[in-house]
Amino acid sequence: MPTPHCRWFALLLAVLLAVTVQAAPPAPPPVGTPAPHPSADAARPGTISWEDLVPETTRSSFKSGPPPAVHDYLSGESGLAAQQPQDYSVNASLDGHSIRLPGFIVPLELDAEGRVTEFFLVPYYGACIHVPPPAPNQMLYVTYPKGLVLESMYAAYWVSGKVSTHTRQSKLGSAAYALAASGIEQYRY
Repeated sequence: MPTPHCRWFALLLAVLLAVTVQAAPPAPPPVGTPAPHPSADAARPGTISWEDLVPETTRSSFKSGPPPAVHDYLSGESGLAAQQPQDYSVNASLDGHSIRLPGFIVPLELDAEGRVTEFFLVPYYGACIHVPPPAPNQMLYVTYPKGLVLESMYAAYWVSGKVSTHTRQSKLGSAAYALAASGIEQYRY
């Protein structure tokens, strides 16, 4: 017959296992999973899609989606950035306007509390990490002085703010757009 000590230990173990199972982080999406399409929430003013970043004159030949995943970590970060398609053409009509766009966050700078204050907003999961970065006209360099506690690298976020057509380069890639973020919220599916 189990002693009260053994029953208490078994109960504690069961509770710990239940908490551990519930607290497990979500599985990452497959590399290349596209950001949600904003059509589900397009009624909000300034909501755009990734295709809107491409000039109208070349939009018909625009192909969304990532290149194949690269898992050669010996090439280092500069290896992937060196493979970035070099399309800096922008939609100049967006310059100076407030926009709202869903995407994935690639952190670049953190503040003293560990909040993300500078990042690339990219159209698919894994960009700049497991696959070459998207073309510069498909990346936004975002500043957010308030900082964001990034709970999950796998989550998509809505980012709002004033966009400009200024190029920004990093060892992870180049962006043809800059955005001063005024708000960030996790995308709810």
